[in-house]
Amino acid sequence: MKEKLENFFARLILGKNEHLDVIDYIKKTFRYIIHSQVMKVDLLSIFFFIGKWLPFAVAIGITTGVIASLMDLLIVHINKHLNSNIIYLFIYPLLISVITGFALKQDAKIGGPGIGFAVLHLKTPFFLKAKTLLFKLIISIFVLSGGFIAGREGPSFFLGVGLGEWLGKAYGFSRKFKNMLGLIGGGAFTGALLKAPLGSSIFAMELENTYDFDYRPFVPMIVASITSYLTFSFFRGNHAFINLVKKPVWYLNDIPYIILMGIVISVIIYIYTITFHFLQKSSRIIPVNRRPVIGTIISIPFLIGIYYTTHNIDILSAPANMEILSNLAQHQFSIEMDIAFILYTIVITSFTLAFGIPGGLVLPVLIIGAAVGNIFGNYFPDEIAMFTLAGMGAALSAAAKTPLAAIVMITEMSHDDVVIPMTAAVITSYLTSFGYSLYLGLENPFRGDLKSLHSHMKNKND
Repeated sequence: MKEKLENFFARLILGKNEHLDVIDYIKKTFRYIIHSQVMKVDLLSIFFFIGKWLPFAVAIGITTGVIASLMDLLIVHINKHLNSNIIYLFIYPLLISVITGFALKQDAKIGGPGIGFAVLHLKTPFFLKAKTLLFKLIISIFVLSGGFIAGREGPSFFLGVGLGEWLGKAYGFSRKFKNMLGLIGGGAFTGALLKAPLGSSIFAMELENTYDFDYRPFVPMIVASITSYLTFSFFRGNHAFINLVKKPVWYLNDIPYIILMGIVISVIIYIYTITFHFLQKSSRIIPVNRRPVIGTIISIPFLIGIYYTTHNIDILSAPANMEILSNLAQHQFSIEMDIAFILYTIVITSFTLAFGIPGGLVLPVLIIGAAVGNIFGNYFPDEIAMFTLAGMGAALSAAAKTPLAAIVMITEMSHDDVVIPMTAAVITSYLTSFGYSLYLGLENPFRGDLKSLHSHMKNKND
């Protein structure tokens, strides 16, 4: 009876009239799967991660979190003194430019945005010198305290890369891991100083291999970034950088306007990219120690101009508190004022950061995106927060070619969710900005030509 049933099921399942020993077949299959190379648990790698990578990630997280807390404390306190008299915010940049010029003469590596150099440095076998890191730390604190429109992520990524390399070496990692160690440090430091641990980790990995996402450092970097963020929050609190009073709202019929905004932002970022890189290369005819001073002298009339045009001191204190982003996301500025924010930001940063003043480009890019979003918010007042947040994400995606990081980072910085409309803006600006980058200008992998397009259309028609 049993044999008849087995034959019946064999014919029913296999379509064959033959005997099938089901139990024996299951046993053989199970043994094959268990002994397969791809199914073996790699205990050695697990122990290596827990015993070496995990302690390193926690150590670099605590180290970067403590230093980021100290930086933020000094930046905020210096900024409070500068804000006590508006004239200080116009005199202070000139003083800092002189100090920066002296520092650049000692070590030219500390100048400019920092991320472009750090990403290229990661691919070399060399370590950043302790003197370089110290100069970068001191000058960056002065620059981010006020008077300049400069982002925190440039100095933080640069410093994090150096700390990651040296701490990794102290932990006994071989030089072949130097790239990953620096990247983990850069992501962790940026995650603390921007209060966006997940977004900063993704940002670091997307930057390191533009258009070619590499997941290998992801787990230790997330551990390091969260540890750094928790350490920073313990000392400095965990309030959102983009603080919104009302929750952003959006509607399905907003999508066409969001796509249009993404296109507009990619055009503006293209203009910004050309302006920034042109002035950066042009500044090389000036001795390195004089570049910051000359660039700052040129930019001071524009700093005065943006203050008297917008009557807003927050733009001059943006690196210290990012209050300008919160204001743009919640209050309806005039279109003329929004355009002033865009133009002045492009000009001022192109004559300061491009001339060697240390500072990141993310904040200027976010201000540009927020101002464009605020323009659209003039026509959709109820959705102004959504357009502004989506504009920030679109601008960061177009400038840095980091679409995923842009979505996550803005969500973390605002503690609000506009993922769907932001994704529409980010994808649009990302696609329409292929071929250029504010950081590195790398080529994109989707590059084509008219000949290949003609061949494709011909084959499709055939």
